[in-house]
Amino acid sequence: MKESLVKYLAGLLDADGSLSFNFKRNSNREGLFFVGLQMKLSGSDAVDKHGFVESIPWETEMGKTSREGSNKQFVNWIVTKRADLEMLLPRIIKHMVIKAQHWNWMLLMWRQLRKESKTVTAQQRAALTQASKDSRKTQVGPLKPKNHLSWAWVAGYLDGDGCYSYRSGKYKSYKGREYKQWTIKIEAIAHVTDLPGLEMLQKCFGGKITTMNKSENVRVWSRSLGYQSRSFALSFLPKVAKHARLKRHKIDRMIHHHRQRLSVPGPKGQAIV
Repeated sequence: MKESLVKYLAGLLDADGSLSFNFKRNSNREGLFFVGLQMKLSGSDAVDKHGFVESIPWETEMGKTSREGSNKQFVNWIVTKRADLEMLLPRIIKHMVIKAQHWNWMLLMWRQLRKESKTVTAQQRAALTQASKDSRKTQVGPLKPKNHLSWAWVAGYLDGDGCYSYRSGKYKSYKGREYKQWTIKIEAIAHVTDLPGLEMLQKCFGGKITTMNKSENVRVWSRSLGYQSRSFALSFLPKVAKHARLKRHKIDRMIHHHRQRLSVPGPKGQAIV
């Protein structure tokens, strides 16, 4: 895999990925379980219009995909093979901003369990499951402090938890004249425990972090990409578009809007998510 794809997947997995212990019963010894790892990336056809998630096994030569939902509209990329995980996880983890510490703990614990014993008891299984949940809440952030973000990671993370908002509305001036005004911005939404991602976006690109709809558990990073921020938008958007796989067309519309300096046709109040 190219390093740019690894960095992009690190961002997308920081947003929509999970790593969990995978237990399989030992058919020869009752009450014992083999311990594996399962890495999973989830997507939906509503966002992934060109089938990127389904193409990942062919691009990486790792894992497989499955579908779920009433109309099979959700697709998952799943990797469970030991050799694949040992090759993929260390490369992914070093570029992660949010889940690196937790995923690294999972990987090291899995390796340790393989050395000590091939199986665990039901009680040990329950303890491992709880320890994994606790680690996800407490071990948040990159393995090493980061001073900047790669554009591929930014594209991946925003493809997952980002919202490209591009809308117009009609307003009246104090003289009663009607005019159209565009609101163009980028947002990213995260649970309060996953703040490192939003804080790094703010550190690198400015903007602000606020509470979402008075919910104490959800935070939103937002950065204007409107006319007063045209120079930033035309620097930021093309670099993200270069790596984006799921929301590229939305980014391109914003770039076109700024470059043409014209109103781009679109439904009133449309938000691109």
